[in-house]
Amino acid sequence: MLFSFRFPSHQFAGRRCGAGDAEGGGPRSFLTLEEAGLVEISGLSTHERFLCRLTISSLNLLRVVAEQEGCSIEELNAGRVCDWFLKDKLKREQNIGSAVLQWDDSDLPF
Repeated sequence: MLFSFRFPSHQFAGRRCGAGDAEGGGPRSFLTLEEAGLVEISGLSTHERFLCRLTISSLNLLRVVAEQEGCSIEELNAGRVCDWFLKDKLKREQNIGSAVLQWDDSDLPF
């Protein structure tokens, strides 16, 4: 299933997928269709649904970070998360398929 969303000056597009696609080297989603469905039927406002999806996907990413850093989520702190992002960035620069987070930021204005 294709999806896209728009921020004021950027559009991002990708493909919703399950963990199997991510393990096979395809794009990874940190919000499952089931989780997104639960958010949609929650009765929350548009803004609250956005924040809820962001929070759930952040939790799912933190699980990956903790696993790769060899610690529990509770042991993560800002420094460890920043270190993980730097490591993942290096993977992305060397071989986009080996990074957890995959995007092309070459045309971003900042």
